[in-house]
Amino acid sequence: MIHSKYLSIIFLLWLVPIVSFGGNKDSTRYAIEAKYHLGIVVPHHTSMTYLINDYARGGEINLIRQRHRSGLWESYLNRPETGIGLWFSTFGRPDIYGEGFAIYPFINFRLFQLGQLQAKSRVALGLGFANKPFEVGVNTYNTVFGSHLNAYIGFGFLLNYPVTDRVALSGSFSLNHMSNGSSRKPNNGINTATFTLGAIYELSPVKAPDYHPVSPPPSSAREWLTTLSAGRNQAAAYNPTIYWSGSLTTTHLWYTTKTRAYGLGLDFIRFGGAPLASKNFQDMDENAVYSFKDELYAGLFGTMESHMGSTALYIAAGGYLYHATKPRQPVYARLGVRQKLTGNLLAHFGIKANFFTAEFIEFGLGYRWGR
Repeated sequence: MIHSKYLSIIFLLWLVPIVSFGGNKDSTRYAIEAKYHLGIVVPHHTSMTYLINDYARGGEINLIRQRHRSGLWESYLNRPETGIGLWFSTFGRPDIYGEGFAIYPFINFRLFQLGQLQAKSRVALGLGFANKPFEVGVNTYNTVFGSHLNAYIGFGFLLNYPVTDRVALSGSFSLNHMSNGSSRKPNNGINTATFTLGAIYELSPVKAPDYHPVSPPPSSAREWLTTLSAGRNQAAAYNPTIYWSGSLTTTHLWYTTKTRAYGLGLDFIRFGGAPLASKNFQDMDENAVYSFKDELYAGLFGTMESHMGSTALYIAAGGYLYHATKPRQPVYARLGVRQKLTGNLLAHFGIKANFFTAEFIEFGLGYRWGR
């Protein structure tokens, strides 16, 4: 499927600078972590309450990198760990929900340290795979996954305690989410809350230098960012048609530091199949004819970007200025990642949501100018 192919290419481009395991010229620490997790599937829909009959069980393997050289972007964020992880989990009912797998880049932020005990927080965003999605006449009870390919989001609170120079015990409490961003319906998504226990093995131990908080240099830079995005979505469960969606966006960014920027922007959005997504089945007019205009929206939004080297995370919230088809909510949101390709050219992917309901996963290219 073309959507899956392009999304995977952009995802891999994003991984390269984060998990580049080069030499040890910059006092870089590398480690591998293996963990087992046990928890629950959070039944956020009534049907799930009656179907779930087991715990969520699984594990994860993480490759960890931590750089200590001064002047790197990590030095402005308390020297976090970055890396790539593999995650597996059952979902409390294997005959209906099957199992989930994910590959993701992550970043672990340092919170505090008590003696040898280290506390960190984790953010992960990647691709997920569900091995038993909804299928008409075969697996109709699965209303959480409408497709094999999904987005994966993970948050965690981590604790590490070294027992030797090479080995540390690790534990965490994690919240994990998988859904396909409405590229296929049904798309209720699934959430797990789990406790983990495991160990970290140091591949190349590096004595961390004494830490001294470093503030990112202030910046008064200004720039413009224009992006063109595309995605595909299934607007309604009762209509199997897959529609093209996308957006043309222009943003003016104000930098406060080298790693943080705020901005205002203008969106022109096409939400494929919008009239179907905004109405319940019983309210549909079988004789209605919809045009391209019925799928168009314009919006004004505010955004914040966090820059980590050549990678940037962004979050945006806005309101609609124009619509031919009334949206379910007057506000919308975006969450995603941008990766510098070359010069001012960027690749990105993210999720466009109508308030808290995902409408489509979008991917595309952008161009920055200014500064």
